[in-house]
Amino acid sequence: MKMTIGILGPGAIGGFLAGLLWKQGHDVSCVCRPQTAAAIRSNGIQIESAVFENFVARPQADIKLAAPVDVLFIATKSPALLEALTSIAPELVEKSTIVSLLNGVGHREVIRASLGPHLAVGTLGMIEVGKGADGHIRQLSRQNPHIELASDRDLAPAALERVAAVMREAGVSTSILQSEAEVIWRKLVRLGAIASLTAAFQQTVGALRSNPERRKLLEELVRDGAQVALHEGVTILPEEVLKQIDALPAGLTTSLQRDVHCRIPSEVESITGGVLRLARSCGISAPGYERAYELINQQIR
Repeated sequence: MKMTIGILGPGAIGGFLAGLLWKQGHDVSCVCRPQTAAAIRSNGIQIESAVFENFVARPQADIKLAAPVDVLFIATKSPALLEALTSIAPELVEKSTIVSLLNGVGHREVIRASLGPHLAVGTLGMIEVGKGADGHIRQLSRQNPHIELASDRDLAPAALERVAAVMREAGVSTSILQSEAEVIWRKLVRLGAIASLTAAFQQTVGALRSNPERRKLLEELVRDGAQVALHEGVTILPEEVLKQIDALPAGLTTSLQRDVHCRIPSEVESITGGVLRLARSCGISAPGYERAYELINQQIR
């Protein structure tokens, strides 16, 4: 089932996804900044992976979406979202399935206002990828990634099933969940805790887990996130999330951690700040997030 697929934001995750889908024979178009588009047209996207092997993908690349697509994946980071959406003419995606892969909260409303309501929310997990200075995208994890998808409105189940089938054929296991909130919070309770803490202390997950004081803050972050998730209609068991975190590689870092360290625009306001603002708005005490947000902002200043 060959599809036309757009990737808005072919960074580490978006570029990796573009490579996998191109390898499966789909007509893939990357929409990105001029320098990135020129590099892709010249050199392709070089993927290094112990799971999918090393290969060079050669999708199309331009600064704007040039033609209608069956599926548009939005893989930018939150600070770049508004500018990136101007590269997509709404009429080119009025019949598309749009899938947001952004972390955190606050993106759905922005995308729907710009491109229309036919949106699915997705989270990509079980994967760690990085984009080096040489432009190569390296899969650091040694397992097949997994994506969860859901849409609350205006997308027929068949549309999501088609996306799921394409992802599975590309080697990405896929689950379709009941609601967008479930997709978001099943990842965010875990990600919010480890991303916030690694960014706050600039340490690996293993180093944080083994420090009693920081472990206590980690557990507090998980409990805070689970409380906010419950308010959003999703039940997350903190003890299950902590088991997941304890199973993560000790040397794991996060993109939020790296971006804060380099003092470049990061997802802090959609992950740490986003959870904290939701907690405050519904009267939930979130001392772990209050502390982590304060420490991250000290790193940035």
